[in-house]
Amino acid sequence: MKSIRMKITVAIVICSLITASIISILSISDTRALSNSAAENELVLTCENTGEQINALISRIEQSVDTISDIAMRKMDFSKFKNDNAYVTSFTNDLLEDFTTFAEHTDGAITAYIRYNPEFTEPTSGIFLTRNDTESSFTSVTPTDFSMYDPSDSAHVGWYYLPVANKAPLWMDPYLNANINVYMISYVVPLYENGTSVGIIGMDIDFAQLTSLVDESIAFDTGYSFVVSSSGNILYHKEIETGTDLSQYNNGELSNVKDFVLNPDNQGKTLEYTLNNAEKSLSFVELKNGMKLVLTAPVEEITADADALSVQILLFLSMGLVVAIVLGVLIGSTIAKPIKQITDIIKQTAQLDFHKASTIDKLMTKRDETGIMAKAVNEMRSVLRDLVNNMEQVKDDLIDNMKRLDDIMTENNSISEDNSATTQELAAGMEETTASATMIVSNIDAIQTNAEDIRELSEREEQESRAIMTRARELRDNTNSSNAKAMDIYEHMKKRTAEAIEKSKVVAKIDELTDNIRNISSQTNLLALNANIEAARAGDAGRGFAVVATEIGALANQTFQTVDGITEIVKDVNEAVTNMTECIQVIMNFLDETVVADYNTFGQVGERYEKDAESFAESMQHIYSEITKLNHEITEIVKAVDSVNRTITESAEGVNLIAEKSGDAVRKTLEGYDHLRESETSLNLLKEFIEKFNV
Repeated sequence: MKSIRMKITVAIVICSLITASIISILSISDTRALSNSAAENELVLTCENTGEQINALISRIEQSVDTISDIAMRKMDFSKFKNDNAYVTSFTNDLLEDFTTFAEHTDGAITAYIRYNPEFTEPTSGIFLTRNDTESSFTSVTPTDFSMYDPSDSAHVGWYYLPVANKAPLWMDPYLNANINVYMISYVVPLYENGTSVGIIGMDIDFAQLTSLVDESIAFDTGYSFVVSSSGNILYHKEIETGTDLSQYNNGELSNVKDFVLNPDNQGKTLEYTLNNAEKSLSFVELKNGMKLVLTAPVEEITADADALSVQILLFLSMGLVVAIVLGVLIGSTIAKPIKQITDIIKQTAQLDFHKASTIDKLMTKRDETGIMAKAVNEMRSVLRDLVNNMEQVKDDLIDNMKRLDDIMTENNSISEDNSATTQELAAGMEETTASATMIVSNIDAIQTNAEDIRELSEREEQESRAIMTRARELRDNTNSSNAKAMDIYEHMKKRTAEAIEKSKVVAKIDELTDNIRNISSQTNLLALNANIEAARAGDAGRGFAVVATEIGALANQTFQTVDGITEIVKDVNEAVTNMTECIQVIMNFLDETVVADYNTFGQVGERYEKDAESFAESMQHIYSEITKLNHEITEIVKAVDSVNRTITESAEGVNLIAEKSGDAVRKTLEGYDHLRESETSLNLLKEFIEKFNV
């Protein structure tokens, strides 16, 4: 918020906003209060109007039952009634026509009945008219037999004994007639004569006759009505099951509703409550039959008109703010325009532009604060313009003096720089030559050291090559000796192996012997068999011979078995001999093809090794002699370079002394020149500063 125009505009808007907000808050508060009060009154009035309609229906039902009760008591002769059954029958027949007429003209009547005190009459005496719906005609049926039930059985005969005990007309709670599947509510009038119970007259009314009016009772968009009993139980509700205790519903969510409805002092008032996470409001009226008619609606629908009015007020507030902003901008622009023009002149001054502004004369004519500001700014600009003119004259004088001094210093500096440069180049060349000579000496020393190392190394290598040559001769001699021994062993093994293979063939002769033994055993066995046959023919005389023949046959069989065992053993021996022969042959082939060849190769390698060692020894001897000569020549070079290095060093010291003195002179000159440049720089800054002024 940098501009005054913006500040003025914002100030006007803030003031307007505060004023409008206060008015809007008060208006919305009062409007919402009046609107909510009107909505609650509408809720209460709608509930009361519906209650009056239902009470009118109840009154008509009561009037119908009360009237037929009066008629019955006027026609009755009580002394005859309690003593004469024939009179009871005559009285009942005489009352039936009137009773039927009233029942048919009573809204919603499903059953109508008159029952007598069973102490005076038969247990089934009386009238009981019934129909399935309000559009059908009544039919007369036999009344309930009182003798079947105990007077305390309220579930079956409570409709009779409860009104009698109450001694006043009584509305019974709604119940479901399972026979015709109709939900009904009963109005019963007890009949008394001088304090003695005569009986009852009552009608069962279709509860839908009453709930149709309840369904028509709505509020706002989704509001609806429901009915509760005098004890706080649901009798009719679009969402909650009939018979539910309000205080037990949804974990006690409606317990406050029950307390509110059962308090007669709250009639005509409203209660806000929560049902299934929805905010609601309700009002109730107590009906003539003791039931409670409750009308409920969502709070957001009740307050919808108030919310709409609040939105409308906020809309008007927004429009007012827009108007305030427009007025603020116009007023702020009017006030801020001269200030902006003066600000532009000040910006022009800040940019060192002192040309006369086109608006200054008009601004100085104003009689307010802006005119005073314009006059002060114009006076300041005049003073600054005169100051700039004076600075311009001083600048020109300084520039002339600096030019003359600059020419003198430039010439002096050029001469000093030439002398210093020449001396420095000479000194640098001498120092570089000294450094090079020093490096040469250093490198020659290193070369001499390396040459000495090479000479010693070549001498050692020459000696080592002699030893290698000796070992090569030994290797060759050993290889030839080993080769001779290996050949002797090979020839000896070859001869012995051939003999072993030849002898192993003897095993084959065992097979021939076993075949001969097997043939002899077979013939022996055949002879033993013939001997047994002949012994059998001889009878007792040949019995001893038969025994001998049997033993000979057994011996022949054992011989067969033994021969078979020998055959198996010979077979294994033959396989072993065959495997041994193959292994010996592989070994002999290895010796013949590999070992003998390797010994020949070792001999050839030993000879080459001896020749290479001799050649290496000769090379090392030659290198040693050359390195010795090189070492001598390097020593001579070192001596010559040392002499040159000393001469150059002495010359470099003299040149360096001259260079130092020349350098001092140059530095002095440069120092003066630097001061001159600083003065020139300051003068240029002053010149640039003055040039920025536009006078």
